[in-house]
Amino acid sequence: MSRPEIIPGVLGRRAALKAERIRRDTLTQLAAALRDDPDSHVRNALDALIHEVRDPDDCEGRVVDELVADIESTAHMNAPVVALSAEDVQRLAREAAVEANNGVVVALPSQREAGAA
Repeated sequence: MSRPEIIPGVLGRRAALKAERIRRDTLTQLAAALRDDPDSHVRNALDALIHEVRDPDDCEGRVVDELVADIESTAHMNAPVVALSAEDVQRLAREAAVEANNGVVVALPSQREAGAA
């Protein structure tokens, strides 16, 4: 299983959080809902989204948000949450601190306090 990680913002792109587990959980929830969909309500909601999305890189907007919310509601999907261990949180904090400082490695307040002790 992959761990969440910060993808640095380079070449004019913004930093991003990569959390593949969300994709896996979303797709498995959707698959289960489709399997147990005798009246095709989930399929119809998904078809509406398929019809609306022309380019996955340009699918922002209220209409797409409403269609996604309809799928989530119809399929009774759980909230997209990734469980993080203490180590994951510390690693993500370090990665975020580096990104926030444009690639410069800095000590986090908790690291500075530990070093002073």
